[in-house]
Amino acid sequence: KCVVGNGAAAHCRALSSAMPIEAEGIWEVVLGTSNGGVPVTQGEDPSSASSGRLGNGTFVQQLAPPTGSRHILGRRLHFAKLSGTGPETGWVTTSLKEKDFVARSYDVEAKDLKPQVNEAPPPAVPADGRRPFDVIIYGASGFTGTLSMEHLDAVLASRGGDAGGCRWAIAGRSAARLKPLAARCKTGPAVVQASGPEEISKLAACCRVLLAAAGPYQRCGEEVIKACVEQGTHYVDVTGEVAWVREMVAKYHDAARKKGVMVVHCAGQICTIDDLSLYLLAQKLGPLKQFREYFASPGDMTGGTVDTNIDTFKNMTQERLQVMRDPFSLGGKRRGGVRPEDADCSEALQDTLFPSLWLYPAYSTTTGSRILRRSCQLFEEAPGDRLLYGEALTVTIREGCVSQQVAKKQIAMTALPPDAETAKVIASAMLSNVAGGRGPKPGQGPPPETRLMYYSDVYAVAEGENGSWAHVHYTGPEAYEATAMSCVTAALTLAEEGERLQPASRGGVLTPAFAMHGSSFVERLQAVSFGNGGGRRMTFEVRAGKPSEDEVKEVAKAKMKSVASTQADIMGGKLKAYT
Repeated sequence: KCVVGNGAAAHCRALSSAMPIEAEGIWEVVLGTSNGGVPVTQGEDPSSASSGRLGNGTFVQQLAPPTGSRHILGRRLHFAKLSGTGPETGWVTTSLKEKDFVARSYDVEAKDLKPQVNEAPPPAVPADGRRPFDVIIYGASGFTGTLSMEHLDAVLASRGGDAGGCRWAIAGRSAARLKPLAARCKTGPAVVQASGPEEISKLAACCRVLLAAAGPYQRCGEEVIKACVEQGTHYVDVTGEVAWVREMVAKYHDAARKKGVMVVHCAGQICTIDDLSLYLLAQKLGPLKQFREYFASPGDMTGGTVDTNIDTFKNMTQERLQVMRDPFSLGGKRRGGVRPEDADCSEALQDTLFPSLWLYPAYSTTTGSRILRRSCQLFEEAPGDRLLYGEALTVTIREGCVSQQVAKKQIAMTALPPDAETAKVIASAMLSNVAGGRGPKPGQGPPPETRLMYYSDVYAVAEGENGSWAHVHYTGPEAYEATAMSCVTAALTLAEEGERLQPASRGGVLTPAFAMHGSSFVERLQAVSFGNGGGRRMTFEVRAGKPSEDEVKEVAKAKMKSVASTQADIMGGKLKAYT
């Protein structure tokens, strides 16, 4: 076996200390310390938080140092473990005082080193009760899970070498799929393999907040919630499955409330923008008469979203269909009962505030309106919060366009199936499309260059019981990037602002606005763009009065132009809808 260490000879040492370690090489741990291995840190700085030790004989893959890395004159190695024992990723010192800790290996290839996929079960909770992790992303290998991992890593990396003291991990059913993802991170998350109720229960026990990104939730979400409630762990997800959320409320709300656990559903774009807009307007105006939102968000679906739609329709029953049709299926019914204006959009109508617009359902209409009504009820059940949405509040979430015919076409395309059997037929057709390559598969979604073309531009308008008007103008990035930003920010807020959120008295199965009340959640959302990069930020601008009709109409027209332009680029091969 041919190995070359930084301390093999004096002239080699002089050369290696002056040059960066070559990227993508394979290295072997050749000299452990008396404490059982080579120390690993989470960050490049040797004084950053410890991640454990690499055992002798462990092979690691060299990773290119992050942009702007000092690389400590070539003596610090950023790695992903290929085989052996120790942390999945992190930083080690290659040599110290003429002793080589790791050595470059030239006769071993990564393909020859089979990952030990069972080497990272959920760790035990120490005797002192301090949980090993603050946040765990479960389902990190999916499209949304990976975006969430990227955003959390970027946010923590911006805090410095020790990630601001936040200990985190990514988890899923396959450590082999997770290890390359962790290797891309700057802050060295641990990798935890967990599948089945017993391991998921242990996973929940070893963190303070579990961000669940694995779906469809109707298929695999309940065991995670059950584990979190039993283990006293806060929970965040990005579901949009109304019937499933109703089931979770019925099964776990009371138990979570008694244990002081916050189960936060729908913390992605599908509800967070709507929920926060209503929350901010109720804070500004007091109790409200009406809330009307005009949503514009061009974009494409991921394979995970398609899979969820297939699963929902495939398992549809008449009872679940009725839940989806019920505007108050998650609570919040007003004293006057169900009114005509509470119904979902079923025909193209001119808007009452801006008559030049014809309305049709936004993609968030069904889930978003139910979550907002649940927020209304939750605040009424928590008088200490001193925030009431209004005894006669109506909630309307729509998209608008200037053509009645376009609105009619959109309504026909988005209508719920008339019965459960028709839903199953639709599911079968959708499944055939995916199998035939006419739709994204789970794990696929719009690539970065396509996501750059997408955005959200939303006007939310409210009238107070006192007759005053105000509105929120929200602008933000592509929907799945906004989803990653929202759920990660919710998880960090739960982990870092627990005292302000008061889970002991405000726990249960909650909405984003209610759970985050009293925290810096909105400020955190607006602080950085996705991945802490140079893209669009999420902004919530609260203004007095109503927006002009021209402002709202221009947003609707711009959305239609954006959709047409991007689809033309996709059809012409300039962009890809999904990869």
